[in-house]
Amino acid sequence: MTVDFNLILLVIAPCVFIGLISYFSIQSMLKKELLNQKYQLLKSNQKEGLPLKLQAYERFTLLLDRISLNKLLVRVSPVDESKEAYKHLLIATIDQEFEHNTTQQIYISDDCWNAIVSAKSTVISQLHQLGTIEAITNANTLREEGLKKYASTSSANQIAQSFIRSEVSELF
Repeated sequence: MTVDFNLILLVIAPCVFIGLISYFSIQSMLKKELLNQKYQLLKSNQKEGLPLKLQAYERFTLLLDRISLNKLLVRVSPVDESKEAYKHLLIATIDQEFEHNTTQQIYISDDCWNAIVSAKSTVISQLHQLGTIEAITNANTLREEGLKKYASTSSANQIAQSFIRSEVSELF
């Protein structure tokens, strides 16, 4: 019994063709399903993560408000007359506020985090500048001069808060 090659080709070719079409169709459906599952997971993560992000932005806004020089000088009273001791107390208060919120940085962009760190550094720098003024001889004078000097200036804190507001507006 001889097998005709053409006959085998006529039988196998359509089977192979249908098999390839089935394979690629199933492959395409699986890719679509996988993409859909990834989309649903991402959507779910965003739904659950959005409150955490918003809370982080809120906490950083509060941090920037609390470490602004005007509010800090009003809120933190000197414990003695030494301007150096008062300056160190203010810096320690800033560091404590900052450290309390550092873990929240994972929810914000690097640019936003850098703006917050810059604002903190600027406030500390302003305190150091006040400490070098010879006319300021005690803690109360440091407090009064700081309130006068930085009452109306646009601060790095306000710039960082604007950055936060712009990032939050992008979420919606």
